[in-house]
Order: sequence, then structure tokens, then C-alpha cells
Amino acid sequence: MAACLIAAVVGTGSTVAAPVVAPAPLARGWGWLLLSGTAAAVNGSTRTITVAVSGEGRAEIFEGGTAWRHEAVTGTQVVHLLSETVLVDADRGPVPIATIRPGTPLLTWGVVRPDASTFGLTVVMPRLHARASGASPEPTGVSGVVIRSSGRMLELLNQGGVQKSVIVTGTTAVHAAAGGAAPGISPDDLVNVEGTINSDGSVSATRIDVTLAVATAAQVSGGVAQRLDDVEGLVVTGVPVAVSGETFFVRGTGPATFKQCAPGQAVTVYGTPITIGSQSVGLRAALVVLR
Repeated sequence: MAACLIAAVVGTGSTVAAPVVAPAPLARGWGWLLLSGTAAAVNGSTRTITVAVSGEGRAEIFEGGTAWRHEAVTGTQVVHLLSETVLVDADRGPVPIATIRPGTPLLTWGVVRPDASTFGLTVVMPRLHARASGASPEPTGVSGVVIRSSGRMLELLNQGGVQKSVIVTGTTAVHAAAGGAAPGISPDDLVNVEGTINSDGSVSATRIDVTLAVATAAQVSGGVAQRLDDVEGLVVTGVPVAVSGETFFVRGTGPATFKQCAPGQAVTVYGTPITIGSQSVGLRAALVVLR
């Protein structure tokens, strides 16, 4: 993808990118585990779920270099939920912890530190509530990943894999996710666009929020080492990557899928670092670019 900035959007001809954060691989003695079972207890105040493991769970502990040690996990396991933990049902819809009850079946992917404490990356459960029905409100814009730019025109790829054109005018306000004016918009950036839907389906933008700028986002690049299908998790160069229903997958200027992230596939993942104290333990993916 092109690397040009749309300086005209914000009226500046150059930008200075902050250093890119690279999540570190799991440290020696840390590992990841996969548990299938049921919730034996749920504590919303401490954000923990006690999982009664069905049969035998799987843990892979990093021993340094290329060595990993396999361990079986049985009995019960207390899983600490982080702010970045992906809590979803079988349809990948978000689930608040307050709706989880003892007895709920769970599939849990997490990291385990040397003292055996476990922290959730992804927790998947059955659909707990029926989806809301009825007509959706009229859209007033579009969200997606920028796949190309030309003058004052952006081409986005939305979550459904459909390309959308966005017209940027002299009065379009462009903001960064943290607030304030964004320095520019680059291909691969994630944006939310508000504006007027034109008869040809394009959007005349009144406001663009850059929700992820690849120039400054945390990222990890390399080959996929592990793909855990049931929890939609990846391990890339030793970094656990949690995927949610909001994650975009792109190859070139077209859509891609989680299933295409086969072991050995080269990817660059952008997103939110997952940390426990000062320890880097993974990345919650906002965008996965297949190379």
C-alpha cells in the first residue's frame, strides 16, 4: 500500500511520527494456555472468573530460545480479566462480565506467569441473549481501513469487505482518537467518518476520527507461529495476539480473513498492547495485514 499522507486533510505538509511500540515476546517462564470448561464463580469487583476445567487444559510455557514446555491443566483455574480481554459469545458479539453466570460454558485463552496466575486474552461462551431486532438507524457515515488515497478522495474497506469512497472537503474536521487534530491520514489507518451519504453511496465527510494511526500504533510483524481457531487467537513471533469481532483483516487493497492466517503466513498486526504491570504479554488486534 502507498505510504503517502493526506496532508490536505489537515492543512499541513509533513508529520513527525512517534516511535512505534513493539510488543515483546513472552518472557522465559511465561506461557499461554487454553481451557475448556464452565464458570464455577464470577466476581465482577475483582474481574475474575473461576473456570472448572473439563477434562484437561493445555499450557505451553516458554523456556527460552525455541523451546516450549507442554503442561496439562486440570481442576479449577482463576482467570483474571484485563481491560483488553476479549469477552465474546459464539457469534463474536461482546459480552459484559455482569451477564456471565456460574455454570456458563467457557472456552478461555490466556497467559500464565511463572507464579501460575492466569490472565485472560479471549473468553468465548455461548450466545447469552437474543440479538436486538428491528430496523437499524439510517447510517450517517462509514468506518473502515484506508486502502488508498487520491487527492481529496479516500477509499475505505469496511468490516463487510466492501469498498466505500469518502470525499474530503476543505471543511472536513480530522481528529485523532485521543482528541485534537490528527496530523494526517495514511493508508492502513482505521477511521470513522461522519457525513452525508450521496446517491452513489459515497460519503461527503464532515468529520473523520482516526481511531488507529499505523505510524504510531503498537505492532508486531513476522510469521504466524500458532493459530487457535476456536478462540481466534494468533501467536506471532512469540507474541500472543487476541482477535475480536472489530478486528480488520486486509491483504493488499482487498479483504482477508482470520482463516487465511495460516502458520507461516507473514503478517503485521496493529493494535493495543496487553500488559500486566510492566510486563508485555500480547496485543489486542485492531488490524491484521497479510503480506
